[in-house]
Amino acid sequence: MIFSPRDYQGAIVRHIIENPRCALWAGMGTGKTASTLTALEYLDLIEVVYPALVIAPLRVAESVWPDEVGKWDHLKHLRVSPIVGSIKERIQALRHPAEIYTVNYETLPWLVEHLGEDWRFPTVVADESTKLKGFRLRQGTQRARALGSVAHAKVERFIELTGTPAPNGLTDLWGQAWYLDAGSRLGRTHSAFIDRWFRLKYDGYGLEPLPHAQGEIQARLADLCLTITAADYLDLPPLIENEIKVELSPAARRIYRAMEKAMFAQIDGHAIEAFNAAAKTNKCLQLANGAAYVDDAGSWREVHDAKLAALEDIVEEAAGAPVLVAYQFRSVSAPGRKRHPRADVNLV
Repeated sequence: MIFSPRDYQGAIVRHIIENPRCALWAGMGTGKTASTLTALEYLDLIEVVYPALVIAPLRVAESVWPDEVGKWDHLKHLRVSPIVGSIKERIQALRHPAEIYTVNYETLPWLVEHLGEDWRFPTVVADESTKLKGFRLRQGTQRARALGSVAHAKVERFIELTGTPAPNGLTDLWGQAWYLDAGSRLGRTHSAFIDRWFRLKYDGYGLEPLPHAQGEIQARLADLCLTITAADYLDLPPLIENEIKVELSPAARRIYRAMEKAMFAQIDGHAIEAFNAAAKTNKCLQLANGAAYVDDAGSWREVHDAKLAALEDIVEEAAGAPVLVAYQFRSVSAPGRKRHPRADVNLV
């Protein structure tokens, strides 16, 4: 695989090769998995990187990494062995010859204990590394402490991958950074990190970063962390927003107004009641989408199909081009599938 100087995948490969302990902050679709495997293939020519251990959420460990090697000619020779399932299945997976072994975060403490002094992985890749944010020197999550016991003592290359390095704020960064530099950039302990860059909120609950915190923390991590955004590397057309307003039928509008004003409505003999403002908002959203749930079992009654009719116009205008539709309630998917039987529906 050859990359051009402006290719973001090439930037990822170079970053991993040049930094034995590093992080890649990039979202879905940026080629993190393939680029990481490519970097390991280059490194294998000059140093020992295999077998490599990939730690990931269960579905990713079980299928995404094994499937990825089959998508690229230069990676097809790699053998991937997922360490998942029962203890017997995990032990068998460890015995299977492979370059890449994958394990889910929940199984990680078992793996560290099982291998003990026979730790065999010179390279560790932490996919969705925010799951390591709970590491502390004396406390922290079990999986983070288990990995911490080998991260610096027995691992030569440590690579972190995530699209959301700080989902709950800058405090999430210390645990992840510790695996890269043992605290040399953000502080040897979590408490030292907090004392330097955070303060209590004015109400006394929780922490907030000091005004200079973000800039200083980013500067200290800049040499180890590569941020990839599609906008920086991909020539994408500008976003065009087209707001399509849908008029409700008089009958549907009466039901909506009743719920909005009285927090109560009748649909086909079913009484629907909202007991607080949040429940009312949710019911109004359901009605605006075309149906409302009428019991705790998840049954619903259709009120209108105005939005689905508008969607048909959009699909027709697309003239065969793919259309991605996001919906909030499952009550929308069933009538939607009737109108578009060839649609690929994913319930999340």
